[in-house]
Amino acid sequence: MKAAISFRMARLRHAALASLAALMTMASAAAGAADLQVSPITLEFGARQQAAAVWLSNTGTRPLHAQVRVQAWDQAGGEDVLESSQDLVASPAMLEVAPGGRQMVRIIRLQPSAQPRERSYRLLIDELPAAPDEERKGLQFLLRYSIPVFVAPATTLAQQASTGPDRAPLADLSPVRFSLEPDAGGSRLLASNGGATRLKLSQLVLVEADGSERPVNQGLLGYVLAGRSMAWPVPLASPLKPGQSLKARLNDDLQAQPLPLDGPGH
Repeated sequence: MKAAISFRMARLRHAALASLAALMTMASAAAGAADLQVSPITLEFGARQQAAAVWLSNTGTRPLHAQVRVQAWDQAGGEDVLESSQDLVASPAMLEVAPGGRQMVRIIRLQPSAQPRERSYRLLIDELPAAPDEERKGLQFLLRYSIPVFVAPATTLAQQASTGPDRAPLADLSPVRFSLEPDAGGSRLLASNGGATRLKLSQLVLVEADGSERPVNQGLLGYVLAGRSMAWPVPLASPLKPGQSLKARLNDDLQAQPLPLDGPGH
């Protein structure tokens, strides 16, 4: 019996060491894949802008091959949906970046007309496997960048004319409705955006009745596209206690705003 137990323990130790070695190999390969760098990480077109540039950089010692494509980005049923689209195209769509080099990719609008509502897309940049004569030893992990792309609506032209390009008012919450609903293990924060442009939420904070604050989500919570609704699980009780409230940073605002909650979650 003892021999059987010792054998099983030895197998467990061997499996644990094998798993650790695999994780170390994966970490090393992932670090190598980080040679591909992309800038900027968000792309915004003016209402009538025809093209924008994205830069791909190779910080490694081997050539990098990448594919660039654009897909339409929508939201339905609380989920992000990507679909093929020819509204925007990448040129070049396939490219090689030399070691230590960088290359520009132009993102071109085929029909640059102003629209009443902001259009949303995702720029997908996929690192491709190395050529047979450039194969790397060990596991190879390939990066994918998914960069949000927005085409401004015609309404922004009038806004810029009235406020000026250097003025950046806080995000307008008048067309947005928030609510907090019970969910398994916590709550869901629902946001319905009736406006013409997207809303980005980050750094969600719970404000107590005494004014003290507790971070709920310190990074990006997510986007609500124009005319769409989204929901995110949050570790909060619903309804909030008397005197409690929520606030978050919206879009690229430097300061947070209170979130006006509707319904029983308030």
